[in-house]
Amino acid sequence: MNINDYKKSIFICILINFSTQLIIAQEMKMDEHHPIHSSSKNIYLLMMDTMMIKMDNAPATSMPDVDFMAAMIPHHQGAIEMAKYEIGFGKNKEMVQLAKSILAEQTSDIQLMKLLISKLPAITKEPDKSFGNAMAQSMNMMMKNMPSDDKLTDVDKSFAMVMVPHHQAAIDMAIALIQYSASNQVSTFAKQLISQEQMEIEQMSAFIK
Repeated sequence: MNINDYKKSIFICILINFSTQLIIAQEMKMDEHHPIHSSSKNIYLLMMDTMMIKMDNAPATSMPDVDFMAAMIPHHQGAIEMAKYEIGFGKNKEMVQLAKSILAEQTSDIQLMKLLISKLPAITKEPDKSFGNAMAQSMNMMMKNMPSDDKLTDVDKSFAMVMVPHHQAAIDMAIALIQYSASNQVSTFAKQLISQEQMEIEQMSAFIK
């Protein structure tokens, strides 16, 4: 079974559970006391902080393919949490619909990555420093390009403004992985990720303008 077959089978399972996730998001929306800012910092930036902690805790190995997915899983989880918030509190139909798409596709991607990791051999040699440095550079650039808290005053625009550098970091990570990958399946997944997230960046960038 090739990677597209895996994604199709996983995506069907995700769609079955997707309605439940949307119900949860809508229940959040019904809570009028749920704040846009749960502290002095924008909620999306708080979610980014949580994501970064989880990514930093991902163990490094000698296998770039494993390290890429181990970091990309919490990266995707960060996007999922932000998408759920946008679904629950967003007002713009285009951004809410995009958030629903991101929720579905990145949930599917996580399941695929976990499957791919399980099929790769477990190697515990010294971490690949070259690839690790490339990944760290992607994360540093992402945080450098994050909008400042004072610019995040609208839920829908805030979602797009934070998600653009978030998506770009995923693309940069995937580009780096392709140079080091020893797995055709993981490399193919990375290429698909680049294509999908680039289209979403273009949509969000156009919305922000």
